[in-house]
Amino acid sequence: MRTAWVLPGGSTFGSIQAGLATALLEAGVEPDLLVGTSAGSLNAAWLAGNPTLHGAERLREIWSSMRRTDVFPIQPMRILAGKLGLSNHVMGNHGLARWLHNTLPFRRLEDAQVPVTVTATDLDSGEPVYFDSGPALPPLVASCAIPGMFPPVKIGDRWLVDGGPAVFMPISRAVEQGAERVFVLPCGGTERFEYDQPKRGIGAIATWPTPKVPPRSVSGVNGAALGAAMLSAARLDMQLNAGRCELYVVPAPSVVGLSPYSFAHASALIDAAWDIARRWWPSAKPVPEGPIDIGGNPIEDGRYGVSAVARSSS
Repeated sequence: MRTAWVLPGGSTFGSIQAGLATALLEAGVEPDLLVGTSAGSLNAAWLAGNPTLHGAERLREIWSSMRRTDVFPIQPMRILAGKLGLSNHVMGNHGLARWLHNTLPFRRLEDAQVPVTVTATDLDSGEPVYFDSGPALPPLVASCAIPGMFPPVKIGDRWLVDGGPAVFMPISRAVEQGAERVFVLPCGGTERFEYDQPKRGIGAIATWPTPKVPPRSVSGVNGAALGAAMLSAARLDMQLNAGRCELYVVPAPSVVGLSPYSFAHASALIDAAWDIARRWWPSAKPVPEGPIDIGGNPIEDGRYGVSAVARSSS
């Protein structure tokens, strides 16, 4: 069976995918093609350059060594300009581009060992834009251009931003490319995750579902609404494709309460995801047809987007 790995976005929680990828490769599940969005596009590119356990080990090392200043530099003047409406972003993307240039295993997408597709969003039309050939750096930077945070990237005659708004979980694209079996590697899930920070003397326990507490800021509400829309679209894409391919959603640790702009928890999330996926694989079952939650579990009690199965795992 032609196997695809689909890697959605998730900012710094992309570290989770390094752990999930390791568990799948240990189980002998190798990708014939990879499709990624946002942070997932970075992981897809790295793994496409070396889709082996050694490549997964390198990916874990990359995430464990990342620092906020590599990707999210604090630039007071840019932030002020964005807040005052004098700019369409609050952070430059030069640091991200430079860091990618230094870590990517190839310069052109078609030079990857297995086919890889990078997803971005056309800012004017809202349509998804897919890249599977040509220079690797521009589409990867565009795929990670979080709207309002990073500047849009112009490629050809299109202005592009983060792929998430157009297609957060590009399962349909993988099926269109001939995938008969698809594994979704999310950047967060429903499994309880305990995280200790001994140096700071604090800890965190992330559970699911998300506590019913609204964001406190305008940007927070906007971000939460966009996130909800992307998850809703992802559920529909899973339902559409559950009958078109053998579809799996790999379980992952919950990231509720953790900052998506901090890399401090990267190593802990990698290890947790690795362990969760390794324990899941022997009894893994495909996503069933019909209503499901974002983890691919059937909705059993009438609550949209929340299943008894998922809640019992929190």
